[in-house]
Amino acid sequence: MNLHEAAEMAKKETHCGMCKVDFLGTGLCPAGLKHGFVAYWPEGRMELVQALAAGTVPPTQALVDIVNSCTMCGICDRQCHFITHLRPMKAQQALKTYAENLKPSDIRKIPEDAILRELRTVVGNEWATNDPIVSASYAKSIITDEHLGNFYVVMPQTAEEVAQVVKIANTHKIPFMPRGNGTFLAMAMQTLLMKGVSLERGMILDLRRMKKLQIHPKSWTATIGPGVTAFELQKAAYAHQMRALVAEAEAHVCVNVATFGPISTWGNTYGWGSDNFIDVELVNNDGAIVHQNDKEVKNPYATDNSFTNLTLTPSHIVTEMTVKLYPVFEDEYAVFVPFEHLQDALDLALVLAKRKIGLSLAIISSKYLSEFISPTNEIAEDVEYVMSKHLKMKYVVDVVCDTVDKKRIEELAKVTMDSSMMKTLMLGAPKLASLKDSEFLKVLSEEKDPLNALFAGPMKTHLEQGLEASPEKIAQAFDPDLQGFYKKVYEKPEMTDAVWLHAFRILPSRLQRQKMFMVRGGFMAAEKDLILSMTEMLHDVGKKHHLVNALGFIGFIEHGKLAFLEYDYYYDHTKPEDHVRLNQGIVESLQKTLAMDHVIPVEYVLHKGLYRKEHFFYPLPKGLSEKELQIFGELVHTIAGG
Repeated sequence: MNLHEAAEMAKKETHCGMCKVDFLGTGLCPAGLKHGFVAYWPEGRMELVQALAAGTVPPTQALVDIVNSCTMCGICDRQCHFITHLRPMKAQQALKTYAENLKPSDIRKIPEDAILRELRTVVGNEWATNDPIVSASYAKSIITDEHLGNFYVVMPQTAEEVAQVVKIANTHKIPFMPRGNGTFLAMAMQTLLMKGVSLERGMILDLRRMKKLQIHPKSWTATIGPGVTAFELQKAAYAHQMRALVAEAEAHVCVNVATFGPISTWGNTYGWGSDNFIDVELVNNDGAIVHQNDKEVKNPYATDNSFTNLTLTPSHIVTEMTVKLYPVFEDEYAVFVPFEHLQDALDLALVLAKRKIGLSLAIISSKYLSEFISPTNEIAEDVEYVMSKHLKMKYVVDVVCDTVDKKRIEELAKVTMDSSMMKTLMLGAPKLASLKDSEFLKVLSEEKDPLNALFAGPMKTHLEQGLEASPEKIAQAFDPDLQGFYKKVYEKPEMTDAVWLHAFRILPSRLQRQKMFMVRGGFMAAEKDLILSMTEMLHDVGKKHHLVNALGFIGFIEHGKLAFLEYDYYYDHTKPEDHVRLNQGIVESLQKTLAMDHVIPVEYVLHKGLYRKEHFFYPLPKGLSEKELQIFGELVHTIAGG
């Protein structure tokens, strides 16, 4: 595979960052661990082949160093294939061939300027660079392709280093921006928000080296640096029979808490925003180190939730956070209650939320569920079809609970699926997908209540036997050379343990399987009619703009007083025409959301996670007037750089 062929393959990558998380127990990329910069990680190499093939960066000595750093161990292929079905080793091999064919005169020398020397006195010679090859790996998150040569990338290790870097940037009037894993930015950079979150020149502070992670069992807390991922924190907490409130496995916890709260299916029990931390260390825009709990700071937890309070860039850089931990109980179960209609699922979920039943509680769509449990995109599409069309299982109330709550749910629900059935559906997903056109399922779909017939009746045993669920069977869905490895992966108990998967959240990254999606929705009063109206509106807007769309999940906070609704617009990020339709859908859905009473759009939650929910959510705003919507339109026009 040559460079241009590899670039075509690499265009499908979505910058999910799961190659930096040891979620399969394979270890991590040795080059990435040693050198840190994204360019040395598999996702960075995928960006490099695209940039070199497009001619947006020249070959430099950094390229040669990156190519030579790879040990060809193949760890990345296993990790990336599990999530996206891509093979980063093909990109590395193309880079290697390309580099070997370079003449010495082809390699551009990037001079070290005075600013770079100043940065290196702070962080060390190997942790600051102005090489466009390194900058290219941050494309899709902060930088646009045409400005790759205008950046310094710095990897500080302490708050003091961050503060000094900020002061250097200010002295030279250079814009700067911190970066965690970059996953959310990778989604935002594909949309009209690009101008609002990207830089044309500046300094990137990559915080990955700040890996402090200390568990304090007696106080039920953990002190972490901004380079710690959700998976790493959860693994450390679980070693002490504790759990943290985290987002997706690859998310950097400090960044995620500061930006979105985080938003989680565990929110009804564990809260949101400042509910989950004790103190935060920050570097402000002047380069001063401050703490959220400093006496001199006047109410740092307050914020404005009006429609003018749209913040796309952070006002502080989080350098350390002490977060709360929660107990993991011996009797934790996952219970799934299937429904054909969203209104029926809402009836049950709202009762559970208000009665404080369940540690994790959400309504998820069949599309969401099928993406999570299916090994490939094709299988996911067929599984979703079977669930929604044949089984009439379009929505699932998804609960993690203890023994007492499990009994209460079973009393309230007509049909339930336990962890064992979910394990069967996961391991049997390939077989389930193959039954898409089977007579058995067509007959089943004609039943008055196929869910009851299948999951509570005698057909349950036939389904379990018919799916042939086993690690061997699901491994066959992967590339032949990886099947032996994936058989061992699925033999690990945690990989089919619904409670573990809820806590560690490695499967949500499959939503970015060779495609992108943009989250719509937001926080709102947990009122059935409002939630249904919001869902219908987002569906209609997505359909109007020819976007594949579906409900993601509905979660709750404040014991069922508030709901968070994630609705997703999917699109092919390699097609410019899809970007146009997506942007149209974003603008129209946001305008319609702002016109609704008691709703805070998801965009307005960004960078509010350090605040108190009592300040941010109360009172929920009224819908905008026509005059205010006109002002909003002008605001969007400004942000989009129109």
